[in-house]
Amino acid sequence: MTRKDPAAIALSVWTGLVLLFLFFPLAVVTIFSFNESTISRFPLQGFTFRWYAKLFNNHAIVEALWNSLIVAVSTVAISTTLGVLAAVGIHRYGGSFAGGLRAFALMPMMVPRLIIGIALLTFYDLFKTNLSLLTVIGGHVVMTLPYVVMIVSARLVGFDKSTEEAAWDLGAGTFTVFREITLPFLKPALIAATLMAFTLSFDEVVVTFFTTGNANTLPMVIWSMLRFGITPEVNAIATITILSSGLFAVAAELSLRRARDLS
Repeated sequence: MTRKDPAAIALSVWTGLVLLFLFFPLAVVTIFSFNESTISRFPLQGFTFRWYAKLFNNHAIVEALWNSLIVAVSTVAISTTLGVLAAVGIHRYGGSFAGGLRAFALMPMMVPRLIIGIALLTFYDLFKTNLSLLTVIGGHVVMTLPYVVMIVSARLVGFDKSTEEAAWDLGAGTFTVFREITLPFLKPALIAATLMAFTLSFDEVVVTFFTTGNANTLPMVIWSMLRFGITPEVNAIATITILSSGLFAVAAELSLRRARDLS
């Protein structure tokens, strides 16, 4: 019988405690979303889907959900397109400046969301722009674009430029080369970037707070409901958001692993 390394045992225990600390609150929220009682405390008073049914009968929440989906899908379309073009352009034409250009493109990731929100609000006010879902989408693009550039750039590290050069030598145009060679190679990274951008946009509160007008998104509705205390409806909304974000995060991680395996 082999003895286990005490350091390995301690590390395993510590990892388990960290995971418990991270996920236990999420599990509690999920459990209470099915509680019959309006009070979130143990023991549970029964099992019910009533709070979920009440959610989808609430016009304000359904409208906020649709607004969040519109913003997230629009953000994904814009940030993915711009991010792919930026990453490919830097990789192909950046030369000795590629590293600096890439760092500049990733800079918004290092800036606190609060500062980004204030900067965007100042920018919109400077040009007398009415706040709406369009301004929210613009803010979310600024926030998610660096993540798309980062993911696509990581994929391009393993790209063999000789395949493009061979296609050009055979008479293929730039667009044809991009469509037939570059884009298929980037597919796993594109999937991961899309899922990442969607998740970040769908859950965003701070940037949305500074850039939204009268149209609320789902995270903003949750935030406003929390001012009156944690209710079963809040637990139900949080559970839906947690599960959807978790699914997108897992899908993004699987896509990134596939991209690394193919590199």
